[in-house]
Amino acid sequence: MTQTKKSLFKASFEESLNLQDDGFLQFQKKDVYNKLVNYFKNGKPSFGIRIQSFILTILFPVGLNFMVYVCSRSLHDAHPKELAHPVSQHPILTVEVYLICLLIWLLVVFVGKFVRRAYLLPYRYHFHACTFLIWLVVEFNLLAIDLSLPALSFWGIVAIFGLMFILACRMFAGRVRVLKNLMYGTDFSPNVGHKMASKIAVYGMGILGLGVIIRILLSVFSIKLSDTMTLLGLFLTWMILSLALIAMIIYMEFPFFLQAYYKWTYPEEYREWEGKSLEEWYGKKYLKKHKDLYQTDKVEEKGHV
Repeated sequence: MTQTKKSLFKASFEESLNLQDDGFLQFQKKDVYNKLVNYFKNGKPSFGIRIQSFILTILFPVGLNFMVYVCSRSLHDAHPKELAHPVSQHPILTVEVYLICLLIWLLVVFVGKFVRRAYLLPYRYHFHACTFLIWLVVEFNLLAIDLSLPALSFWGIVAIFGLMFILACRMFAGRVRVLKNLMYGTDFSPNVGHKMASKIAVYGMGILGLGVIIRILLSVFSIKLSDTMTLLGLFLTWMILSLALIAMIIYMEFPFFLQAYYKWTYPEEYREWEGKSLEEWYGKKYLKKHKDLYQTDKVEEKGHV
């Protein structure tokens, strides 16, 4: 029997509560949300979290990503004879790319400042950390392309990203199906397209990976064995890091921020469900600009009486 299609973003409040049964979401709440919420009182970040955020921003989003760019620049500035294996003729990770990514990340942080409800601040803080990781992996992928392009060719790189994209879509479709099962209590079975995409992703990545490994090993005739193993290690690190980030976003971060979306959609319902006061839930600063919430709360209290 064909199930009625339901969107993940159109659940009722009661249906959204079923997300609590997701194991990855429970882990995120315990390991991330419950720890971050202690740094925000009445809608304001503590002095400690402000200092910590500033230091971590300098060290990681700005500093670490800049070091990846410096690494790319040093490879292209070095003499070809000094390199264990050749790199692409033209650098892909340039200073312009770094600055554009930095500006995009800072813009995301700036836009996040408009999210001021106290109960959403831990989500906002964690979201900025996730965008930093995405930026880091993007730069690492660009660096990996620089290193792999001479050995794999342009179409080899395209094939890798194409199959990774198919695999990511398959993982996302499966995750959506699981979350729908949780929220609506119905079985959304995968269709033929999902099954085909799954087979293409699994077998395609296997064949592609085997082909890349064989090609790298064949280069042992022109490159020293240790250098070949280094290139192979870089390729495997590239694949593992990229797929790990995709899996983390799909399986852990997506349901975490999906719950934040429903808290935004049903703020009063979640406030009552969690037993929070107006100041605990929204924060004093937010309530000063939305005094109508006090009146709504009084009306609801009279209704309960």
